[in-house]
Amino acid sequence: MENFTATFRSEHDLQQAIDALRKQGVVDLQIEPGVEPHQPMPISLLGGGLSHLSIAESPACLLQVVVESSRIRQAEDTVTRFGGAID
Repeated sequence: MENFTATFRSEHDLQQAIDALRKQGVVDLQIEPGVEPHQPMPISLLGGGLSHLSIAESPACLLQVVVESSRIRQAEDTVTRFGGAID
């Protein structure tokens, strides 16, 4: 297993990345709206969506991605394609 964290400035871009990563079969996705890098990621998104979160007023959102080692490059490419900055 491998993991990485990415920062998103747009809720729309974040949602697109989450949808694409789910289709790729990531192990887990967690988000923390409007926090500093390297903080815990308490909200797991693998089974749900962003409908209960209000992140529009947050300056940035962190997305932590857990993926099989063989798929990390694909996941990183997906995140950057949708505007995420890998930390």
